[in-house]
Amino acid sequence: MRTPVKNYNTNYKKKIDVFHDTFLPRRAPAEIIQCSGCGAYYHRRRWSLSAPTEVRPALQPGQLCPACQKIKAHSVSGELHVRHVAEQDRGEVLRLLRNEAAQAREKNPLERIMRLAASGDDWMVETTTEKLAQRLGRSLRKARGGKVDYAWSHNNKFVRVVWEQQ
Repeated sequence: MRTPVKNYNTNYKKKIDVFHDTFLPRRAPAEIIQCSGCGAYYHRRRWSLSAPTEVRPALQPGQLCPACQKIKAHSVSGELHVRHVAEQDRGEVLRLLRNEAAQAREKNPLERIMRLAASGDDWMVETTTEKLAQRLGRSLRKARGGKVDYAWSHNNKFVRVVWEQQ
């Protein structure tokens, strides 16, 4: 007696919506590129803050990295809303945000804070990547306590993070 073969539908795997960031280059250039905005280097398909050891005379200045292009076009990928920060805690929270952004930039130079706007006791921090906004909210919760809420867009390329101090 033969057992019937079950046919599984795998069509859902073929309908993957792949997101391509419009600010990233489609093809990797052969030469080393230095961003004229922030000074980051593009070499071997990676952006870094340190100059590659094999700097050739074919260094191309005058181009912008994807993060500088996003800042220029004001294309926000993440928002962090910091709510109910007491007057005496503002300096510490600001230093925490700046330090965390500096650590993230050392790992990935394309992760940056675009703008920090204050209105009363609330702040809004705009970032170039969604992961940086998530990282900033997580570091605030870890250091200061409180409550963090994450709201991802339908394609996971925009996040709104809300941190409230309790």
